[in-house]
Amino acid sequence: MVLGDRDRERFWIALTVRFAFGFMFLIAAVNIFYSDWNPTLSGFGNASANLKAFVDGLSKPYETSWVNFKLQGDVDPKTGAPGAQTQLGLSVVRAFLYAMPFAFTALAALLLTGLFFRPALRASAILLVLLGLGKYLTDFRSGNTVTTLQDFMYASFITLALFVLSKEKPADPEAETR
Repeated sequence: MVLGDRDRERFWIALTVRFAFGFMFLIAAVNIFYSDWNPTLSGFGNASANLKAFVDGLSKPYETSWVNFKLQGDVDPKTGAPGAQTQLGLSVVRAFLYAMPFAFTALAALLLTGLFFRPALRASAILLVLLGLGKYLTDFRSGNTVTTLQDFMYASFITLALFVLSKEKPADPEAETR
């Protein structure tokens, strides 16, 4: 099989997109898991401690936002005292934050190896849009929307790459036999 100019160009476009976004997600995951190294802990202990600190730090702004909706427990019929509140919104946010570095790692592995390339790119764009929306919810009062804009810009780049790859014409089977 001989690669034509079109195949070589597609190879370099796909390789650049794969490596750029794959390493972006890999670096983000490593930064979350190993941002602060404690020599007294093992590698897994450091990852666990850093992940907990990451989730605790990023979930703080959501405690006072509308996202943290609460479910009121039953009222005690004898005293009339309200029951315990369940912070359902914060639980969802914390679960998302705990899953985020693992999603980054999985997406990095898929993109760097080229396995399920287009579905991984689609999932990456969706994740970046979700991250942008979440960051906007915490920063819109301060006017600091740079991170939000960057997340949307990266999602746009991924979408543009998917568009370019989808517009590729199928190879001409007759040209390969010539």
